Amino acid sequence: MGLREMNATRTRELLAETAMALFVDRGYDATTMEDVAHEAEVGISTVYRYFPSKEQLATAFLGDPGLMADALAARPDDEDPELSLGHALTAFLEHTRRANRHADRFQELVATNARVRGRVMEWLAESQERLCEALAARHGVEPDDLAVGATAWLAIYVLLKTDEQPGDGRTASEVGRDVMRRLAAGPLRAPLAPDA
Repeated sequence: MGLREMNATRTRELLAETAMALFVDRGYDATTMEDVAHEAEVGISTVYRYFPSKEQLATAFLGDPGLMADALAARPDDEDPELSLGHALTAFLEHTRRANRHADRFQELVATNARVRGRVMEWLAESQERLCEALAARHGVEPDDLAVGATAWLAIYVLLKTDEQPGDGRTASEVGRDVMRRLAAGPLRAPLAPDA
């Protein structure tokens, strides 16, 4: 990573951290983009260059929607497909744990603010789309393949269920692995088409 990329990453992290601290302290609706710029000691144009909307700023810690797809693509070609996907999910959960020290407050923000919740849904949809592309490339099928779409949706479902589970002192990746194990051990699979 070059100096320019390192500076951009630092600036994004500074803005996201500053914004979340302000959201916690003042409330989401009471915090303006100008407040974030002032607290971070940058120009307002810098804030908008990195985050075109307050909702994107509020969800910045989620990172690139392609993170799971990239993690999947980096797995060995001969690895079991389900295990590769599990590693990709775990990589995302590890990223979010490192990226957001305000995770509990973020959950409250998502639960109480429809605009932020909408942005999270957009992020999840984009993440699923990128995961479909990575799964399709890995298995030599089209991204709109039914099995690819269902598998990507299940990965997003694991993220949502991981988020709903009590942590009980466990990390998100530990909770996520538990959710994946419970799904794999369950008695139900994809529905079978009955004879006509």
